Amino acid sequence: MKQHPQHGFSLLELAIALAVVAILAGGVLKGRELLNSARVHATVTDIANLETAISAFQARYSALPGDFIAAAAAGLSGTGGDGNGLIEGDETCDVFTHLQLSGFIQGDFRAGTDTSGNCTPGSLMENQFSSHYLLSNTLQGANSRENAMTLLLGENISVSRLAEIDRKLDDGNPLRGTVQVLDNEETLCTTKDGHWDEANGQPCAALYVLR
Repeated sequence: MKQHPQHGFSLLELAIALAVVAILAGGVLKGRELLNSARVHATVTDIANLETAISAFQARYSALPGDFIAAAAAGLSGTGGDGNGLIEGDETCDVFTHLQLSGFIQGDFRAGTDTSGNCTPGSLMENQFSSHYLLSNTLQGANSRENAMTLLLGENISVSRLAEIDRKLDDGNPLRGTVQVLDNEETLCTTKDGHWDEANGQPCAALYVLR
C-alpha cells in the first residue's frame, strides 16, 4: 500500500498564525482598556451631575436630599429625614429618591432598606462598575474630616481605576484631597509610601468628598 507523506506546518505558516493570535489578543486588551477608560470618564460625569443636583435641591428646599424633614409634604416619597443637616442612617437610602422626584436626576428609585438595615439596590444609583453610589455624612476617608459629605464611588473597583479617577479629579494621592480610599482599606489599596497600589489589582472602595 502506498504511504502518503504527512506534512506539518511550515515555519511561515506558524509565523502567520502566531501573528494573527497576537493581533487578536492585542485587540481584546485594547478594547478592554478603552471600556475601562470610558467608565472612568462616565464616573467623573456622574459626580459632576450629582454635585449640581444636590446644590439645586438644597437651593430649592433649604435642606439636603434624604435629610429633608418635609419630604412627604413636598411629594418626595413618604419618608423624610430629621433635618439636622447631616445625611445619616436610613436617610442615605432616600437621597436618590428625593433627587429623582424633585426632577434633578433621572431614574426610578424606591427608598428602602433590607432586613439588615442596608439600602436596597433599588434605592441607590448604579455606578459604572456594577455597584452603587451612596451619599452620606458618616462614611470616612483615610483623612476626611468628621461629618464630611462624601459619595461612596463603589466597593469593588480595581485600584488602577480608582487611581485614574483620582488623577482626573484630584492629586492622585489616596490618603488626602477630594478622592480618598475608604478608611481601614489603606493596607489593601495603597503602598507603604502612600500611593494607590495599582499592581495588586485588588477591588477597593473610595470616596469623593463633596464638602
